[in-house]
Amino acid sequence: MGQTSYDNISVSSQFLNRLFRSCLEIGARKPVLLEALGLAEPELRDPRTKYGSNAVSILCQTTAQELGSGAILSDIGREMMPSGFSDFSHAAMFGATLRDVLQAAAAALDFGRHRPLMKWQELGHQCRLTWDRESDAADELVSVVFSILCHVAQTITRGGTPVIKAACFRNRGGKNYDSLISTEYRTPKLSCFFNQPDTCLEFHQSLVDLPNPFRNAAVVRAAGQQFAQFQINGGKSVPLAKLSYNYLFHLLDKSGLGLDAAADTFGMAERTLRRKLVAEGASFRQILEQVRRDTCQLYFLEGTRSLSEIATKLGYSELSAFTRAYTAWHGRSPSRDLAAHIALAA
Repeated sequence: MGQTSYDNISVSSQFLNRLFRSCLEIGARKPVLLEALGLAEPELRDPRTKYGSNAVSILCQTTAQELGSGAILSDIGREMMPSGFSDFSHAAMFGATLRDVLQAAAAALDFGRHRPLMKWQELGHQCRLTWDRESDAADELVSVVFSILCHVAQTITRGGTPVIKAACFRNRGGKNYDSLISTEYRTPKLSCFFNQPDTCLEFHQSLVDLPNPFRNAAVVRAAGQQFAQFQINGGKSVPLAKLSYNYLFHLLDKSGLGLDAAADTFGMAERTLRRKLVAEGASFRQILEQVRRDTCQLYFLEGTRSLSEIATKLGYSELSAFTRAYTAWHGRSPSRDLAAHIALAA
């Protein structure tokens, strides 16, 4: 299914892999999902690959059949909420205002396009994120994205006054849309309207400029710099070292960090991958260390996690291994540095 197109947009392998893992978390079976997609799991890890948005439909529909329920959109959206920096959209959570968070979260969803899939609009008293009219995306993709953004808004406001006024759709709707958003917070059910001129999320304009309690300019700046390091521009020949950095960044807190898994994903033998990296002046181990070091900086700047949690997020099986690595990077143990960053974040 890689590189195929159902419509005029595509989704990145990282987005599809997040959706795949979310479906597993809510109870779908891995073999069933992979068979429905017609893919092997390594293909979902390849940062070079794009998929038509029908792949999103396949995962959602197969999961609904597995669970015997169509009301899965909110659960999927909740599981796709970023929980760490291996998902680049996590950096969006640290914007100065809710407007900044929503705009950055929408932009961070990679759809392999040259123009944004959603545009921020303010018309009179209307404030909304509007779906590109020229994109013929599968309905499930629209719904999953809207559900993620709804969960982002509720997380930032901690379930306070609802920021999202309504979800509007150009299509005729269906029975599962009332499950677009439902959380542990006691907030009113999101109103959904169909046969509308535009597909969009409408926000209460008086609330979008509220300060974000999680704002952290240092995180936003550092995350942007790291993203620039591994961003892959479509249609260009990508150095294997940069491709490996991208691959490892998205998998630090998951599986697939070994040379064997990377070689399998890139469709080459381990010795071939090793030889090609050496020709570029790098090694797989050096790249992994660099990704861990760069991402460690983000977790320290975030200033909310313990050393043990950071070690796990960076793919270390033991805290002692992380401590040794950090000491080798900086010539000192991590505990004092983390304490200083936690104090600054507070």
